[in-house]
Amino acid sequence: MDTVTILRRLWRFRLLVASAALFAIVVGCLVVYRYSAPLKLESRKYVVGVATARILVDTPASQVVDVAPKGSDQLGGRATLLANLMVDGEIKSAIAKKAGLAPNKLFSQSDAAPVDGAPAKPANPRGYALGTKVLTTNGGDALPIIEVDAQGPDAASAQRLANAAVAGLREYLDSKAAVEQVPDAQRLRISGLSQAEGHLAVRGPRLLIGVVVAIFLFGFSCIAILLIAGLISALRGTPQTARPPEDLFAETAPADDEWSTLEADWEPLGEAALVPAEAVESNGNGNGSAPAAAGDQPEAAEAPVAGSAKRSASWWGGRPG
Repeated sequence: MDTVTILRRLWRFRLLVASAALFAIVVGCLVVYRYSAPLKLESRKYVVGVATARILVDTPASQVVDVAPKGSDQLGGRATLLANLMVDGEIKSAIAKKAGLAPNKLFSQSDAAPVDGAPAKPANPRGYALGTKVLTTNGGDALPIIEVDAQGPDAASAQRLANAAVAGLREYLDSKAAVEQVPDAQRLRISGLSQAEGHLAVRGPRLLIGVVVAIFLFGFSCIAILLIAGLISALRGTPQTARPPEDLFAETAPADDEWSTLEADWEPLGEAALVPAEAVESNGNGNGSAPAAAGDQPEAAEAPVAGSAKRSASWWGGRPG
């Protein structure tokens, strides 16, 4: 089906096509904007502050200095456990206290823990959020490094939350070790690999996404209109592209100027000579043949005398005269 045929079919359903275009534009606008007040649209894009910090979970005999320190083979599992504990319970409360926040104002989630179903989303996308994950090698083995992603209303608040995550985890482990009277030579060491730096980031759907959604919905609606129209036409038994008889004749019949060309090229062969049946002579093999025309006979030839010659008998019938 060519483009011209498709456009002609869509033009027959132009009201439906216009309704589909209006629907696609509305949906595209709702993807980018939201209805906040009467006759007022608010953009879904927003600006927040983000910061990233990395925490090294180390052994008493540092694995950075010692080639094979005791307990280094268990550091990946310890880091995974701590990353899960940082987003809930006492460690979360300690981090919120260091950042000057109430624990219920901090949304936290860990990528190291398996999540059943879709991951949870913060109630306020512009509020405080904390995410943790454990870095891995190319083979999938966990490293003793926890990466913390902090979010706040601005860059300074996000940086403060990321640094509070490092300090809160260290303070919690030191307090637990002191309560359980764990010797210093057996305690885990928590240290930040670098100072967190906050910056602004734009979140939310962009205008290009709304345009793509609108174009996709409009194209899908046009295809649906063509398919439904073709199905209805097939069920009714009427072809959808029926052509009038005059169009078919216009393509097969020659034009007026072609008639003149055909008449000029045609040369009449002359009138056919009518020969009476009794003038047909019998040839030697019994087939009747007409005599030659008068103008084609030689002058010395004499016309046969009627009755002077009689038909001779042949092998297939007849009697001598």
